[in-house]
Amino acid sequence: MKDYGHVDGQPSSPVPSTCEAFEHRALAAALTVGLAPSAPASPNADILAACAAFSQEGRSAAVTVDITKVSVDLNDPVGKVSHLSLALRNAPLNDQPTRMQHYSCDVYFSRGWGLIAIGVSSGFPASRLQIGVADADHLEWTGDWMVEPASGISELSLLGFLEGTTSVVVGGEPSTPTKYGPGIRHGSFWSLLFNPKGQQVGSMPTTRDYGSSSDLFPHYADASHNRLWVFRCVVVSAPGPRQPDCPIDWTTLVGDSSSSPEFDPRKRSEKRTDFWTLPGTFAAPDGNTIVVAQGDTVWLVDLQEQTVERLVVPKRFHFPQSEEIYGAAAISPDEKIVALPLVKESLAFPYLVDNYVYKGTNFAVVQLHPFQLLGILPGAGPKSWAACAIDDRGGHVIALIFHEDHWERTELTRSPHS
Repeated sequence: MKDYGHVDGQPSSPVPSTCEAFEHRALAAALTVGLAPSAPASPNADILAACAAFSQEGRSAAVTVDITKVSVDLNDPVGKVSHLSLALRNAPLNDQPTRMQHYSCDVYFSRGWGLIAIGVSSGFPASRLQIGVADADHLEWTGDWMVEPASGISELSLLGFLEGTTSVVVGGEPSTPTKYGPGIRHGSFWSLLFNPKGQQVGSMPTTRDYGSSSDLFPHYADASHNRLWVFRCVVVSAPGPRQPDCPIDWTTLVGDSSSSPEFDPRKRSEKRTDFWTLPGTFAAPDGNTIVVAQGDTVWLVDLQEQTVERLVVPKRFHFPQSEEIYGAAAISPDEKIVALPLVKESLAFPYLVDNYVYKGTNFAVVQLHPFQLLGILPGAGPKSWAACAIDDRGGHVIALIFHEDHWERTELTRSPHS
C-alpha cells in the first residue's frame, strides 16, 4: 500500500477521544449517506434542504428547497443563468416545527441526454420522495411524481440516472412492520426504475441480497456505474489492531445480476489500523475504483488492480474540537476530483462521551491522480445545510458551496502534473 502520510508537512489528526463513540457516529453516517450530518437550526427556517451538481458539459444546477417549492438555478459554461421551479408536494406539516421535519435533496445530470433529475425526500427514515425531471436544454419539466411508503422501500432516495440511459433509479432497504411502526429489513436493497415522465419500468423492484437481516453492512448505491457497493465490516469489542478486516465487493444495482470477488485491501504485512473500520464517506470514480474516508484519512482503492493509496488530511483542531470526514461526497463529472465533507464538532462541557455539538462543515478537495489534497474550502456554518458540488475544467477546479442561505462559487488550481 502506498502511504502518503502527512500533507504539507503537518501531522495527522488525532484519534477520536473514544473509538466506540466514533464508530457509532461513523456507522450512522455510512447508513445515511446523502443526508446532512446534522439538521441545522437555520436562520431562514423556510429552507428545508439544498443540493447541487455539475454536468459533463460544464453546466451547473444549484437547488434550494423551501416550504413551498423546489428552486433550480441553472448556470451554463458561458455564465448564462436560467431558473426552474416546482411546487413542493411533500410540504411540511403545519402542526410540527419545520426544524423537526427532516428533508434531504439530491440532484443529478444525465450523461449526454440533457436531462436533470431532482429528488426531495422527507421523514426520518425517509418515507416520501418527490422526483422532478427536467429538460435542461429547453427549460421544461418532463415529469413530477411521488414515491410513497406503499413502494415497500424505507430510506427512499433518488440514486441518479442509470448508467448510459435516461431512466432514473430510486432505492433503499425494504421496510418491514414492527410493533413500533415501519422498520427496516437489513440485508437487502431494493431498486425501482422510472422513465423521465415518472412511469415505472417493470412492476416489481429489483432485489439484491447482500447479507442476513442482522447485517448492518455499510452499502452505497451507484446508479451511474450500476453498482451496489458493500463493505463487509464487523466491529467487535476489541482494540483497533484486533478489529476484523473490512473487505469490499459489489453487485449490479439493476438488470442482470453479476458481482465482483471480495477484495480485502490489507496484506499480511500491513497493520489493521492503517485501514478503515467503518467508512464515513464514499465516492465511486468508476466501476472499479472507489474513494473511502474515515476520520482524517482518505483511501483510493482500485479493485481491478488490487491497489490502495492513502492520504491523511492535516490536523487543524485540538480537543475539545474535532474535524472528521463523514457524510455525502461530491465527485467531478470527469471523475478526477472529489470533495469530502469535513464535519466540525465540539465536545461540550462537561466533556461526556457523545456530547457533541455540530459546528459546521468544510470541504477537503482531493485530486485522485496524483492522489493529493488541493485545499480545504470553508463551507456551511452550524445554522446551514452542508451542500457542495465540484467540477474540473480547463486546469481549474470549481466548487459550488451552500453558505447559510445562498450558493457561492470558488476556484482552485489543479496540479500541473495530473
